[in-house]
Amino acid sequence: MLGAVTGEVVLRFTPPYGGLIVLALGGLFYYRFIPTVARHLDNSPVHVRLRDAVTRRQHTLFITGLIILALMESWPSLELARYVSSLAYLTHTMIIELVAVPLLLLGVPTWLLHKLTETPFIDALLQLLTSPILTTILYCGVFVLSMLAAIVQAQATSMVVYVYLQVAFVVVGALMWIPALRLNPGTKKLSTGARVLYLFTQSLLPSFPAIVLIFAHHSFYPIFATNMHLIFGVSEVADQQLAGGISKLIDFGILWTVAVAIMVRAQKQEDLGADPEPITWLDVEREFKRTHKNTGA
Repeated sequence: MLGAVTGEVVLRFTPPYGGLIVLALGGLFYYRFIPTVARHLDNSPVHVRLRDAVTRRQHTLFITGLIILALMESWPSLELARYVSSLAYLTHTMIIELVAVPLLLLGVPTWLLHKLTETPFIDALLQLLTSPILTTILYCGVFVLSMLAAIVQAQATSMVVYVYLQVAFVVVGALMWIPALRLNPGTKKLSTGARVLYLFTQSLLPSFPAIVLIFAHHSFYPIFATNMHLIFGVSEVADQQLAGGISKLIDFGILWTVAVAIMVRAQKQEDLGADPEPITWLDVEREFKRTHKNTGA
């Protein structure tokens, strides 16, 4: 019964409520919240437009990431990922964590990240959560948990579980990318070599669950086994094996490409005589505040 019902849902267009909610929240954040915060900065004019607060590149990156995230939460991506296919489920997760989230982060102005995290408690929490070791544990942990049969079944039968899972993907994805993109406030950022090693680690550790899927000879996910065969006439084992292989290609392709780009960019900066790992005044100011707090001055 569940297979027949969900199969019908996937084949019939449904309004993209999830995508519209994502666009609405993203639009409010970018077009209302950012200018409002900018107006309260020191020496800011009374009237601040978005183009005064963000660059054109940041605007383009954020909107691109927002559209991709909205598409992932709309028909047919949402239905395929929740009810039908292991391949769609893992691809859906990868695109959110490895494509949409970094684009959104790069679209947020640096001054806003510093402003939102200037409270000592939030600053300390962000420092803890974006430490490479803990971030790796969280990222890999959420990925492995999301592949458990009980979690896959729960997100298919409960919208609440599904929403929490999507939020978890966005949060751990952001925590993973912040050190790699050197977005964490302060002077203690990863060097070029450390960033490359960090990204290679993120691509390798989640490989073990994918390997299990590739070499599995039986289905781990009953709901996918039923609906995949019902709608597309493909066995869940074949879909499961393909999911494991494709997910690793996406994982390696994106993370290794970014790692190579980081090395190439650093080399170009060195050839030009520039600092490949520049520190801004905002970073120095944040470090000064931390030192001031620790010394109790």
